[in-house]
Amino acid sequence: MKRTDHYAKKCSRFIEDECLPNEVRISSAGKPRDLAKKVVKVMKNFPKDGVVISASGGHVTKAVTTVELVKRSSEQIHQETMLKYARVEDMWEPDMQGLDTLKVVRRIPAISITLREPAPQQTT
Repeated sequence: MKRTDHYAKKCSRFIEDECLPNEVRISSAGKPRDLAKKVVKVMKNFPKDGVVISASGGHVTKAVTTVELVKRSSEQIHQETMLKYARVEDMWEPDMQGLDTLKVVRRIPAISITLREPAPQQTT
């Protein structure tokens, strides 16, 4: 018998930073082609800062695919990639009386990709 046999998962939530105005978070919703269009729109709104594409867990590959589609459509884009871990907090409720509620924090892989157009070179 496992330790978790007497528990049921109540909820999970990400422990994360606030979403930036120039950030596109990749989730299960949307196709990479449609997300690439959204990324291009955000890049036009924030030409200096660029756009930050972030994803975690199984959505990392979708984020990379989206970035590659954006890079294919534009001639020159500067890319900065940061690999990290996102923290997820799981709450477990006991099935039996006398047991405590468990709070488990786990880490899942995440990626943050910043795309910006290079600054125009000044000639003197």
